[in-house]
Amino acid sequence: MHFMKRNILARKATVALCALPILVYAYVSGPDPRNTGAPGDAPQACATAGCHTGTALNGGPGRVEIEFPSGTTYVPGQKQRWTVRVTDAGQRVFGFQATARLESNPSAGQAGTFSNTDGTTQILCDDGSVRPAAGCRANFTVEFVEHTRGGSTSTFTFEWTPPATNVGNVRVYVAGNAANGNGTNSGDRIYTANYTLTPSTGGGGGGTNRPAISQGGVVEGFNFTAGLAPSTWTAIFGTNLASVTKTWEDAIRGNTLPTTLEGVSVSIGGKPATIFFVSPGQINVLAPADIGVGAMNVVVTNANGESAPVAVTATAVKPAFYAPFSQNNRFFVTAVAAQLQNGQAVYVGKQGVDPRVTRGARPGEVLQVFGTGFGATNPVVPTTQIVSGAPAITSQVRIRFGETVATFAGSGNLVAAGLYQFNVTVPATLADGDYPLIAEAGGVTSSSNVYITVQR
Repeated sequence: MHFMKRNILARKATVALCALPILVYAYVSGPDPRNTGAPGDAPQACATAGCHTGTALNGGPGRVEIEFPSGTTYVPGQKQRWTVRVTDAGQRVFGFQATARLESNPSAGQAGTFSNTDGTTQILCDDGSVRPAAGCRANFTVEFVEHTRGGSTSTFTFEWTPPATNVGNVRVYVAGNAANGNGTNSGDRIYTANYTLTPSTGGGGGGTNRPAISQGGVVEGFNFTAGLAPSTWTAIFGTNLASVTKTWEDAIRGNTLPTTLEGVSVSIGGKPATIFFVSPGQINVLAPADIGVGAMNVVVTNANGESAPVAVTATAVKPAFYAPFSQNNRFFVTAVAAQLQNGQAVYVGKQGVDPRVTRGARPGEVLQVFGTGFGATNPVVPTTQIVSGAPAITSQVRIRFGETVATFAGSGNLVAAGLYQFNVTVPATLADGDYPLIAEAGGVTSSSNVYITVQR
């Protein structure tokens, strides 16, 4: 399946016009221990005078939830990355606290250990102290992971390592705070949720059902050239990658794009990637903006465990044009004429290849062409967020029709997650025919097997 058959161009318009991202800030120090609503914790989970007051517990229109990479299962000793999301469209400031307990002792039985992945979370012991490297002291072993001053989003990510042996079911409790940001504890809303994790009997410990990435199976997702780059759509091929086929539509939360889809997650260079599409044989992800360059590992995780890491070389840019269909082993670009016809967009390119295309590109006309892998923008847009506006790319780009250099307005813009747009003038001297459409950016050249059709 070609990545762009998944309708990213249609998503471009939808995503780009979504509401501006909401900037949120955590309660400065995080809550005291035992405010999750778990047995033995405060039953109102901070929805009381002196903490946060507004509606009754779970009385608002929002919710708190945890996304688990392996569904509601765990493999003893195998680390998981969890994501907490607090959602309430009427509020501005967010925080959380979560805990994991043995179902056999939900009040005082600590299950596994938490670890931070960034500065937005911290881990407290039952006595209120920040957990030292040696662990919580005796009689205060229950742990709580929560937001810190560094939190700047309604989404928080951290890791949980289950007990090394099968301890039976594990109960997970979480409380989320959706505050109005008025500087007081009034007008805020508290939400709670809980989950039961069961020990996995699948192949998570190394069985045949573990996901496996194919040799050479990590490629740029538009033209399928080897390697990847920051903020670039990437396709991963293999076996047992997911148990279902699904796109991200139901997993988008507000302005936040998912890093887990149907229990599947992908890490690139140790950082979580945004996931657009999963299937048993292919996953499409947006490489994180901050992975850097050089050799790094790609790992797929699902309910059956982690894949063996695959080393891939990342470059700063990896330009590739939107070319959704192929013919005779050539990819063909679908572009959009800048001039509307009867108020409707006109798709141009190779007729008979893409059913939307009605004609070839005309010499002298301005086209909108789309691509991925063109690098950083100003301002920078996190790859987990819906794009607002159209930030300009910072790299210098040259576009050629065959050997003829084209002119284009501006430097190119990011118009949706990982999707860049260029307004290019078709060189007036071109005769009818198919021409390689080639981009040069940051010393890297796009695939020469991508064509656009010119027809006078």
